[in-house]
Amino acid sequence: MGQTFSLGRLAGIRIGVNWSVLVILALLTLGLAEGRLPEAHPGDPGWLYWAVGLVTAAAFLLSLLAHEISHALVARRHGVDADSITLWLLGGVARLRSEAPDPRAELRIAGS
Repeated sequence: MGQTFSLGRLAGIRIGVNWSVLVILALLTLGLAEGRLPEAHPGDPGWLYWAVGLVTAAAFLLSLLAHEISHALVARRHGVDADSITLWLLGGVARLRSEAPDPRAELRIAGS
């Protein structure tokens, strides 16, 4: 997945972010600050559109991280160790060290 930098560990799971996440952050912020927000709330100061756009884009990325953490924690609950989580251009991926012990566990991990 290219160049990834570490954000540290959460619940013992390494968290990494690929540089491409910056592209998503920038595009979401730009789209909100220059498109949707001025249309929805005309007359507000420009800096406010940019601030709200940035906070909203960051919240979106944090929700992706929370989603991947849920996969990793449910996997751990079923005896599958989670090595790391990486956020990148198309979302995120939780890297698991082994397969789920049975189809039911696999479904729970995938559905979390």
